Amino acid sequence: MESAILKKRSDVPLQETWDLTSFYEGWDAWEKEFANLPKEEALEAELTSQFKGRLATSPAVVLAALKKRDALQRQLGNLYVYAFLQLTQDVGDSIGANAVARVSAKSAALQSHFAFLDPELLSLVELEKWISKEAILKEYEFPLKEILREKPHILSEKEEALLSKFGVISRKFQDVFSKWNNVDLKFEPALDAQGNQHVVTNSRLGVNLESRDRVLRKNTSDSYYKEVSKWRNTIAENLLSVFQNGAINAKVRGFSGFLESSLFPDDVPVSVYDRLIEATRKNISLLHQSVELRKKILGVDKVCSYDRSVSLSHDELPKFTWQEAVSLVLASLEPLGSEVIEIAKKGMSSERWVDYAENEGKRSGAFSYGTFDSKPYFMLTWTGTLDDLFTLAHELGHSVHSHYSRNFQPYQLSNYTIFVAEVASTLFEAMLASHILRMMPGTALARQVVSQRLKNMEGTVYRQVQFAAFEREVSKVIDGEGALSADDLCKIYSDLNVEWYGPQFETSTFTTHEWMRIPHFYSTFYVYKYATSYCASLDIAARFEKKPVETRAIILEFLKTGGSKSALNTMLAAGVDFMSDATFDNAFAVYERELKAAWSLFTT
Repeated sequence: MESAILKKRSDVPLQETWDLTSFYEGWDAWEKEFANLPKEEALEAELTSQFKGRLATSPAVVLAALKKRDALQRQLGNLYVYAFLQLTQDVGDSIGANAVARVSAKSAALQSHFAFLDPELLSLVELEKWISKEAILKEYEFPLKEILREKPHILSEKEEALLSKFGVISRKFQDVFSKWNNVDLKFEPALDAQGNQHVVTNSRLGVNLESRDRVLRKNTSDSYYKEVSKWRNTIAENLLSVFQNGAINAKVRGFSGFLESSLFPDDVPVSVYDRLIEATRKNISLLHQSVELRKKILGVDKVCSYDRSVSLSHDELPKFTWQEAVSLVLASLEPLGSEVIEIAKKGMSSERWVDYAENEGKRSGAFSYGTFDSKPYFMLTWTGTLDDLFTLAHELGHSVHSHYSRNFQPYQLSNYTIFVAEVASTLFEAMLASHILRMMPGTALARQVVSQRLKNMEGTVYRQVQFAAFEREVSKVIDGEGALSADDLCKIYSDLNVEWYGPQFETSTFTTHEWMRIPHFYSTFYVYKYATSYCASLDIAARFEKKPVETRAIILEFLKTGGSKSALNTMLAAGVDFMSDATFDNAFAVYERELKAAWSLFTT
């Protein structure tokens, strides 16, 4: 019987955890910094005496006001991210939960006092001239131009202050989901074909579903969704509240709908989102062929959702120690040069960027997060699978990107948009796969990677676009002031499953509830960026193999760009044009070639 007991956080070896002291030495230091935050009355008095109604005085006053806001946001960011990272280590930790709640409320209250800034800036007759001609504002040229772009959607000072205060409430929907997903859900153990019990948790779900034992896969899926589906009405209301909140805010700000308002910060038109869904639907028959291949190899009547993760290769599933995985990922990055290797190596060893422990209460999934002043931390839960190996490469890509951005851009330009955030991560995955296929041809691991490459395309493009289509359908109803129920959400999701996976796929009753467990639905209209980024990274990777020196320089420049350009212009500088279909067409052409290769490799 597999042990169902996970370590307490206090029992985890130090080397498996991140070092958060780049923020504070501990909670005492955090509390001291929290106490140093300005009092609302004092802040309001300072802003009134120095900036309110005085921005037209000179560019120097504008600069001082912007720097004042940035300094506060920087201080609040450090406080919030430290508390958030502490909480993710153990979601049931009351100290972390309390700290996140306190700093979130304080942040909303303090930042609301800057609600005057953007409306007053937009009222300045001289602003455009100052941006183009005043050297003192050069470092804020792009952020100020972004404010001008936002002009049609910026409200009065009073309205902006009100929306700022309500911001803390809108984040509660994600908090509710996180508590439910990481604390409340309790799963029954799953039996394998021999009658042995296996623990079912969020972190172990993927491990069980990769097993070649179909009995274990089915029982794991049944255990998981039996528990998840009990909460269908509660989670439906919580998720629909996210869309309702977004639709109201979009309408108040003068957007056509929630989708447009969500894409606006990245300066990405709705046409890019819709073009991605259209391109995927145009190539949906390729995914149907992959399901047919999976059906043939597994020898099943129908492919079920719990069959999607099992490798197409019959070789024994590889397992990696942490050090083996680190060495393999570092070797795959050698084409990027010694500087990148050294940064990544230190991050995964002496500088302890990463938390890879498996412990009770740890947040599910993986992510990279930090601030301008901290290390670029990332979290995952290491179980030694091939998926874990690629997740390591993925999250390391995010953190290396953040390292470069924060070291080559000032604070106000260091935060790259979410649209470009997934490019480095998926590029690192592509480089890992290429390295294994190039250096270990014909091996069991290489055969597993051929299967993994299909899985990556299907998981990062097809699956994420399915999620994006689900969000699109839900938002259309909510934007139109319609109503949806848990049953409606299940039907929308189930219909998309049928369309996406075709006639050889069987959707079970439980897996129509899969929408309930997707955390990114609480960062609405985020998932499509995985797909666009993956398509971009395939494009860049292909050029890297043909012109390594030239493309290496382009990649390093991309990593250093941060938020100094718009998302589409940042990608255009990297040679990727999302205003045409070429990037999407190339990605599906790559997938078609890899699918043909897999048919040949696994059926002969």
